[in-house]
Amino acid sequence: MSDRLLRPGDKIRFKCGRSGVCCSSGPNVSLTVYDICRISKYLGVDWRELAGKKVYVVVADYVPIPILRGLNNKCVFLEYKNGIPTCTIYPARPMRCRLFPFIPVSPGNKRVVRVSSICPSVGKGPLIEPPWRLLEVYYEEVKAHYSKVMELVLNGGLDPVEALEKVLDEVCEKGEDWHWDLRKLEETW
Repeated sequence: MSDRLLRPGDKIRFKCGRSGVCCSSGPNVSLTVYDICRISKYLGVDWRELAGKKVYVVVADYVPIPILRGLNNKCVFLEYKNGIPTCTIYPARPMRCRLFPFIPVSPGNKRVVRVSSICPSVGKGPLIEPPWRLLEVYYEEVKAHYSKVMELVLNGGLDPVEALEKVLDEVCEKGEDWHWDLRKLEETW
C-alpha cells in the first residue's frame, strides 16, 4: 500500500490507537537542533548527554543529519508500560513524531503532506485535516536548522559535525523563544 497525499481541505479518518508501530518501524527519524534541544531540556541534561546514546549523526556529502537512535528497530525512547507502547519523552517528542502519521514532503511545498501507509489507525476515528500549522512550524525549524549548519560548513570552513555542534550550542543556550514552550507546541496540533 502506498502513502496517500493530502492537500489543504482534504480530510482523513485518524485517531491514534497507541499501536507503537510508528516507534517500531526503524526508527529513521531525522531531528533538527530544535528537537535535540527540546529533548535535552525536557530530560534536564546537556545535549551532549544524548550524543551517541540517544541521537547519532550521519554525514552525507557534507550534510550532518542527526537521527533518533533505534535499538532492535525500536525507538530508544519507547517503553512498554502494562503492555502499552509509551514514549518516555512524549511532551518533547521530535516534530516528525508529533506529526505522524502525516509525513512532511518538502519545506518548499507546504501545501501537501503524505499519510503513512504503516499506521494502523489511519482510516479509524474522526475525520480530521492534517495539522497544517504544526507542519509549517516544523518547516520553519528545518529551514533554520539546515541554513545555520550549512552556512558554517560551506562558508565557515567547519567540519559538518563541528558545525552541527556549534549550532546546537547556540540554539540550546538561547532557548527562550516559542520553540521551547512544550504546552504551546502541543496545542499547535
